[in-house]
Amino acid sequence: MDTRKRRLLEALIDDYIATAEPVGSRTLARKYGLGISPATIRNEMADLEELGYLEQPHTSAGRVPSDKGYRYYVDEIMRPAILDLEERERIRHAYQVRVRELHWFIHQTARLVSELTQYPSLVVAPPLAQATLSDLSFMPLGADTVLMVLKTSGGMVESQTMLVPDDLDEEKLALLAQDFTREFRGISLEELKDRILDPLQGDINRYQELWQLALKWVTEHDGEEDKVSLAGPLNILNYPEFKDVEKVRRVLGFLERETAVELASRYFSEGVQVVIGAESAFDDIQDCSLVTATYRSGGNVVGHLLVLGPKRMHYNRVTSIVEAVSEELSRVLHG
Repeated sequence: MDTRKRRLLEALIDDYIATAEPVGSRTLARKYGLGISPATIRNEMADLEELGYLEQPHTSAGRVPSDKGYRYYVDEIMRPAILDLEERERIRHAYQVRVRELHWFIHQTARLVSELTQYPSLVVAPPLAQATLSDLSFMPLGADTVLMVLKTSGGMVESQTMLVPDDLDEEKLALLAQDFTREFRGISLEELKDRILDPLQGDINRYQELWQLALKWVTEHDGEEDKVSLAGPLNILNYPEFKDVEKVRRVLGFLERETAVELASRYFSEGVQVVIGAESAFDDIQDCSLVTATYRSGGNVVGHLLVLGPKRMHYNRVTSIVEAVSEELSRVLHG
């Protein structure tokens, strides 16, 4: 694409993102200082339409970007937005908490991304089986109830309420936790599940019943689907593309179903990616775009962020926000 067509396409897409109105030649000539006449702009727009970068709605003399036009814009034209100091500080401070409970981090991330972008945001949590054990403890809650608290090497916490026999007092629970931690610190929970079939060894033998109770929760998570946190789904109502009730129903249904996790596994690759319109291959979000990113723990990709919005999305700003949040989350999870 030559320089003139490239500048014209950039101006048209920027204008359409800002206004949601099809863009005509006079608008481009008046607002963007392209240095060419409206007649020349019309000819260039006709060429871009013939090449598949623009479309002309039936009810308007103006034109709008096609999926191909957005893809060229994202890949070849767009420059990353520079987040202001307040936004960067907000991202940095979002994770400065004493309690590092995984569910809180995932929910916090989804809410933060949605508030910064003003689009629906979805975060897929790391599978529990990939975590590495750092510490196990029991917190008595009543005569027969304890809270099992499992800490991973990344400093994250998972907890589960468990029922235990009345004769298992706090001292025995503490001993089990000490033995368990000493024996299995540094082992992934996925590996730990396989050890249930091994003969019990060492001091843990003394607490076979407690040992089985402690492992029961881990085994019951075998094959568990990735945890997902969704924030700001109704943000899509702020955009004119979603005035159609049926379209809103389809998009909200997609976000709330397991399909979103399938999308994560199918389309997420390392780093920040943009999926536009039909590229997603999901019928319910053909009129949407997605910005996705991965985050890491211990050097490994463990989860995903997703922002969904209209194809008329502020791509440069959203990609910058998603990248900044995923980098900060990765830093925190690395410990």
